[in-house]
Amino acid sequence: MIFVTTGTFAGFDTLMKKLDELVSKKIIKEKIIAQIGNGNYKPKKFKWFRFSKTLLPYYRKADLIISHEGAGTLFEIITMNKKLIALENPETIHNPDLIKKLSNKKYLLWCKNINNLEKCIKLSKKYNFKKYKNPPCRIQNEINKYLDFFKS
Repeated sequence: MIFVTTGTFAGFDTLMKKLDELVSKKIIKEKIIAQIGNGNYKPKKFKWFRFSKTLLPYYRKADLIISHEGAGTLFEIITMNKKLIALENPETIHNPDLIKKLSNKKYLLWCKNINNLEKCIKLSKKYNFKKYKNPPCRIQNEINKYLDFFKS
């Protein structure tokens, strides 16, 4: 199953239209479920919903996730070690530096152009995604330094 998320801030109508096209042409044969947020375009070839309290059940079931460029969403997905294709949404604020960095480390595939989505989906089936490991949290060290400052 392919799960698609646009986030809660804006829609991503160009992505939904492209997916409908790829399903119509039988290029995508897998089941698709999409969270379309505030999008105006309502997909015709697959199931969709606007919002959910959590997307975790969808992420867990998905073999592939296609997402917008939101940092929270990207990190939520890569920490689950799921196959992820990320696209910049022209309807929102662009954050290409994050996608570029995560793509360079092979945590996700960066689809730079919606017209390359078909190629990215095919590539995702054989791509060697790297497992993401959270960096060690060092906030307690900073808190201790701060507290030590006031003890003196």
